[in-house]
Amino acid sequence: MSQKYLTFDCYGTLLNEEATYAAIETAATKIGVAPKLARQRFIAYQDDRNNMHPYLDYALLTRNNLIHLDYQFGLEHQFERYYVDVLIAHRSLMPFPEVIATLKTLQQRGYHLIMMSNSSWDIIAANAAALTVPFDVWTAEDVHAYKPDLHFFRTIAQEYGLTATNHWHIAQGYASDIVPADQLGWPSIWVNRDQATPTTAVRPTQMVTTLDQVLPLLP
Repeated sequence: MSQKYLTFDCYGTLLNEEATYAAIETAATKIGVAPKLARQRFIAYQDDRNNMHPYLDYALLTRNNLIHLDYQFGLEHQFERYYVDVLIAHRSLMPFPEVIATLKTLQQRGYHLIMMSNSSWDIIAANAAALTVPFDVWTAEDVHAYKPDLHFFRTIAQEYGLTATNHWHIAQGYASDIVPADQLGWPSIWVNRDQATPTTAVRPTQMVTTLDQVLPLLP
């Protein structure tokens, strides 16, 4: 029987990022600025791919984000002081409740599991360990490109010989994952946990709201 592959986004798909954002809100509270606004600005910086070119290690990207928060709030070295706390929170992220059982089932069905994460070597090992299921792990540091850069996707496609018939891409990130998957003709499943509205005309092959809902789609 030919090999079947599943590629996954990590954060938001498999691991709940809430602890990272809670660390930002905690820092904001201690500093004395609006926690929700700080969270929104941190996420906006994190999502802006212009802040990642040329390639930056994830830890440096996070530090730059905190420095930028200081600038936006008219502060000096206040959010930046919490750099280590934020990275520790990020390394300690836990899976969504249904994730591990779903991954085990997919593995038992013969799927080869591959993680494609906008992360770095010093962080992803702890994140992958939290999933307890064996993965091939690829990070932005491996390919020196952050999704949605097609270089990341093409590297994985070439490495494993991915085709439209032996592979699905499963991800929460619409702009970072679903749009580039569409560009390359990858069948995709959007794990739309927040039930967000697509921002372009691109549509995934399938859409679910929790990971376990992929099981009827993947025999």
